[in-house]
Amino acid sequence: MQSAVKIIVTGIVQGVGFRPFIYRLAAQFHLSGSVQNTPLGAEIILFSSPEIARDFIDVMCGQLPPLAKIKSLAWVEVKCLSSDQTFKILPSVPGESATEIPADTAICVACIAEIFSPDSRYYLYPFTSCTSCGPRFSVITSLPYDRDATTFVDFPLCDACLAVYQNPLNRRYHAQTTVCEKCGPVFSNTFKAMLQVLQNGKVLALKSHNGFRLIVNAKNKAAVGLLRERKKRPYKPFALMALNSASIKQYVELNAKEEALLNTNARPIVLLNKKQNHLLPDAVAPGLNELGLMLPATGLDYLLFYYLLNEPKGLDWLEAPNDWLLVVTSANFSGGSIIADNEQAREKLHNIADLIVTDNRKIAMQSDDSVMRVVAGKEMMIRRSRGFAPLSIELPEPLPNVLATGALLKNTFCFIGNKKAYLSQYIGDMDSAESIAYFNKAFVHYQRLFGVSFDALACDFHPDLYTTHFAEDFQLPLYQIQHHEAHAGAVIAEHNLKGEALALILDGFGLGEDGVARGGELYYCDMDRLDFVRCGELVPMWYLGGDRVQKEPWRMALALCVQLKLPVPLYLLKDKHAKDLLTLLRKNQAEIPVTTSMGRLFDAVSSLINVCHYNSYEAEAAMKFEALAKDPQCDESLFDINNGQLDLSALIACIIAMPANRASDLFHGTLAYALAFWVNHVAKEKDVKKIILSGGCFQNKILLTWILKYLAAFGLESFIPEQIPANDGGISFGQAWIAARKLELHTFAVLPRLADLTTPEWSGRLGTPSQVKGNV
Repeated sequence: MQSAVKIIVTGIVQGVGFRPFIYRLAAQFHLSGSVQNTPLGAEIILFSSPEIARDFIDVMCGQLPPLAKIKSLAWVEVKCLSSDQTFKILPSVPGESATEIPADTAICVACIAEIFSPDSRYYLYPFTSCTSCGPRFSVITSLPYDRDATTFVDFPLCDACLAVYQNPLNRRYHAQTTVCEKCGPVFSNTFKAMLQVLQNGKVLALKSHNGFRLIVNAKNKAAVGLLRERKKRPYKPFALMALNSASIKQYVELNAKEEALLNTNARPIVLLNKKQNHLLPDAVAPGLNELGLMLPATGLDYLLFYYLLNEPKGLDWLEAPNDWLLVVTSANFSGGSIIADNEQAREKLHNIADLIVTDNRKIAMQSDDSVMRVVAGKEMMIRRSRGFAPLSIELPEPLPNVLATGALLKNTFCFIGNKKAYLSQYIGDMDSAESIAYFNKAFVHYQRLFGVSFDALACDFHPDLYTTHFAEDFQLPLYQIQHHEAHAGAVIAEHNLKGEALALILDGFGLGEDGVARGGELYYCDMDRLDFVRCGELVPMWYLGGDRVQKEPWRMALALCVQLKLPVPLYLLKDKHAKDLLTLLRKNQAEIPVTTSMGRLFDAVSSLINVCHYNSYEAEAAMKFEALAKDPQCDESLFDINNGQLDLSALIACIIAMPANRASDLFHGTLAYALAFWVNHVAKEKDVKKIILSGGCFQNKILLTWILKYLAAFGLESFIPEQIPANDGGISFGQAWIAARKLELHTFAVLPRLADLTTPEWSGRLGTPSQVKGNV
C-alpha cells in the first residue's frame, strides 16, 4: 500500500485542456499518479505527501488553462496499490457528470497566429481550434465531453492531427474539435466567391459555429437597404462586426470597460454610443444613437477580413485600424430562432441571400449572439446566449431541483439543481411555430446533457402562454409566479440578497393577479419569507385594443389624450381606425381596461410627440424616443404621489407641445427623479435601504443611469441584473429561484420524478405547435 492524495475538482474542467495541464504539472513536481474525468468531476491521484499535494493544489489553482474554472475542490488521503512510477491520463468514466460544459469560446491568439503563418499546418484553415478555444456547447451531443460525443465524430483524424491529439504535451491533446484541412469540415464555396458577394453589395448567408448569419458591407447603403427589404426588417438595428477595437473607434465612443468587454472570450455584441461623424448609412440603426458592435470570434471571421483586406502579410494587420465594417445578423425571422441546418438554410434563405455558404459540420445546438452594454460602470446582459450558455449561475445554497419555463417574449428556460442555476440560451418570442420547436429542441438537449430530474416546475402567471401549458403537462407541483415578482426574484437570487428590500419593476406587460396588464410596480419584498407585496404603481392608463396596442403606440397616445383631456394632435388621427377608437374612448369610460405599464407609457409619449406611431420591433418607439435625449432635465413640479400611485399626468401634458428633443430631455430627467423620489418616499416608510431595479424598461441607458445617481444621493443601495437580462430573458431564472425556495419552505412529501425525456412516452407529450392551447 502506498500513501496518496485523491483530489476531486468540479467546474469547467472538460474540453479545456485541464487533464494535460495536470499531466504537465505532475511532471513539474516529479509525481506519479493519474487524472481522469469521472461522474463526480476530474479525479486526480497523486502519490505524494499531503504537504506536497497542498503545494500542487496551490500551483494548479494559480495557473489554470484559460477556459478552465474550478467550482469546488476536495481532497483526502488514501492508500493505493500501485508500483507505476509514471503519471497517466486515464479514459473518462461515463455517467452523469458534475463537471460543466464550456460555452463556445473565441479563437485564441495561438490559433490565430497559426492560421496566418504560411509554414503552419493550419494555414488559412477556418476551423482551427485547440483546448483553449473554439466551439463547445454548439457541438456537444452528450457527456462526458469526448470526441465521439460531439458532432466532430464525423471527421476521423488524419495521422498528423491524431499525433497531436494523443500527445499530452501538446495544447491539442484531447481537443475534441481539433481538425485540419486534410480531415476537417469544408465549405461549399470559396472565400473568393464570398468576397465577390460582399464587394458587389450583395447579401451573403454564411454558416458559423452557432448558426447561419446574413452579412453585407455595412458602409454600402444599397446593400443594407437590400438586406432590410429582403428580410422584411425595416427599422430594427443591425449588429456590426469590425476586425479590432482600433477600427471600431472611428464609429463609436469606446471606454476601457467597453473595450475590455468586446475582447472577452464570449465576444458579445456591445451597445455603444455613436459618434456624430460616424459616416455610416442611417439604415444600419435608423433613428437610434447606439450601434451594436462585436469583434471576430472564429477563424472564419478573421479570414473574411483577411481576404477583404487583400491578404496582408504577417500579423500586424490584425491590430491595425481599417475601414471594413460588416453587418452580421442572425439568419432568422422576427422573434424566431437562428437557422442551423443546411437544408433549412437553403429552403428559407434563398430569397434573402445571393450566396448561401454551408459546411458539412453539424451544429448540435444553435444560439444567437449575446448582447451586452456597460451602464454606470457595470456590465449588463441584454441577451444571454452564445459565449455564456450553458454556463451555470452559482447559488449561495443548495436548492431543490426546479424547472422554470419563462414567459412569452425573449424566452429562456432555467433549471436549478443543487447550488447551480442553468439558464438556457435566448430562445425568442414564443408566438411562432419555429420558436416553440426550438424551445422543445433546446429543452430536450439540456436534459440529455445534464440529466436533471425535477421536483417541481414554475411558469408565468398568465394562463394562455405556451410555456404555461408546457409546465402543466408534467403533472408535478407547479408554481405560477407573477411576472414582476419573477423579475425581482432574479435579482435577489443573483446578488444573494437577504432581509427586506423594495423592487421597482418597469416593463411592457405582466399579468397581475387582479387581471390588470401591469408593468410599473413597486414591491415591498421580505426576501427571507418570500413575501412580495405591491405597495405602489403608476397611475393606471386606459388600454383599449388588446395586443394591437403593443404594435401601435398611437393607440396609447390617443387614449392618454382622452383620459387626460389633452388636445388630440392631427397626426394621431391618420390611422384608418383612429376615429372609431376615439369614439370608443369617449363612451363607456368606466368599462375601459387599464394598464400600469411603463413600456406602454414610453410608447405613448413617443407617439404623442410624433416620433414613432408603429412598432416594427419591440420597444422601437421607446428606443427612438430615448435616442433624442441629449441633456436630461428635471422639473420636480411635474409629478405627484397619491395613495402609493405615481402620477405623471402633468409631465405628459407639458411635453406634448414641445419639440421632440426637448420633450425627451424633460421626460427622461423628470421621470428618473420622480421614480427615485417615489422609491425613497416608500423606503423611508418601510425602513429599507436596498432597492432592486429590473424589467425591460431598464434597458433604457439614460433612465437607468440617472435613477442610479438619484437613489445613491438618497442614500439607498441599488441592485440591478448583471449576469442575467433585465428584460424577460431573465424571467425564468427568477421563476426557478422563487419556486425552489417555496418548495424548500413548504417541504413537500415524496414527489414523483420527471419521466425520461428520451422515451417515446415523453416525446409524445411534447406535442407540436399546432397542438398548443390558448392564444400565443
